[in-house]
Amino acid sequence: MQVYKYDEQTKEYIGTEQALIDPLETELQGKEIYLLPSNATFEKPNLQEGFASVWNGKWENIEDNRGKEYWLDTDTFGTPAKTMKELGAFPAGAVFTAPQKTLEQLKQDKINEFKSIRDTEEVKPIAYNGNLFDFDDKARDRINSAIIALSITGQSIEWTTADNTNVLVTADDMRGVVANVAVRSNQLHAKYRELKEQVLACTTAEE
Repeated sequence: MQVYKYDEQTKEYIGTEQALIDPLETELQGKEIYLLPSNATFEKPNLQEGFASVWNGKWENIEDNRGKEYWLDTDTFGTPAKTMKELGAFPAGAVFTAPQKTLEQLKQDKINEFKSIRDTEEVKPIAYNGNLFDFDDKARDRINSAIIALSITGQSIEWTTADNTNVLVTADDMRGVVANVAVRSNQLHAKYRELKEQVLACTTAEE
């Protein structure tokens, strides 16, 4: 005869084993009597997929979601998933997809993306008189210093362009570089403001 074993601590069904005959009781009663091991029962559990059978005087099937991840409907974007560790149903408000960003967060992300593009474009080399001139922070300081010095001396100096060509430049050439940068910067900022307004006007994530 089979007996049905359960864990000593959790009372959860863990398998079967063959019961041994009790020789004394079998002889006294004139029929086969089996010994019942500890943490076991002769009652067969009704096993169900997705449930654990637990012995509490009788078998009870309890939902088994251990190891499964979930979030609560009050969680916000970036909240790590929770993991079921005990038997039982998921808590009230459990959801099974990670929280998404709010519309306002999506808008801010898109605005930040446009701002990053604008800022990157602003410091790219600028074309002037067929040459490319660096205009990052360091180059901008050099150009401003050159304009001051060349305005005083009225001379020209040799300047290394962004593509490693040496050209002679005057103060007016350097002012021309700055002017081209100013035009480009104004266009970039105007486009950024236009796109920002479009994003702020959106009413759905798809927009």
